[in-house]
This record gives sequence, structure tokens and C-alpha cells, in this order.
Amino acid sequence: METKHNLRCEAPICAGDPNPKYKKEVVWRPGELVCARKPYEEFQKVQLEINSLVKMGKFKNVDQAYTVSRRDGKDRNTTMPLVENSLPKNG
Repeated sequence: METKHNLRCEAPICAGDPNPKYKKEVVWRPGELVCARKPYEEFQKVQLEINSLVKMGKFKNVDQAYTVSRRDGKDRNTTMPLVENSLPKNG
């Protein structure tokens, strides 16, 4: 039985979003809630890792909003970052 997860999920990007374009259209900021729907999609794993780094003060792009979608590379500052590229230099 399929539940209506997206109706009760408080995360900005919900893995159960019925909008087929949610990965391109919905933004998430470091520190915001992560959808708890399982099994986790890759973007949820990245969000959890980013939030862990935010809590430790080791994520350098906390003011940037992200989407899940990786487009053609032109929008690299608005797509979910690779975590290793978001760590502070020399630290």
C-alpha cells in the first residue's frame, strides 16, 4: 500500500514529491530538514552528510541553495554539491 509520504514530509525536497520536476525545481539549503523516506536516494545521503558537516562547522557553502538535479554543468552552483568539494581548504 502506497502511503502519501509527501503530504506529511516537512523536508523542502521530498523523495515522494508527485511533481516529476521536483529535482530541478525545488531548492534545499544546508541545515534544512532531509526527507526520511526510505530507501534513501543518493541526494538524501548527500544532504545528511552535508548537514553533519554543517553541525561540525566544516561546510563552507552554508548560504547556497541547491537543487538535486545535475544539469549540463552550467548551473554547478545550484546543484547538490559533491561533499568533498564543499569542505574548507586547509582544514
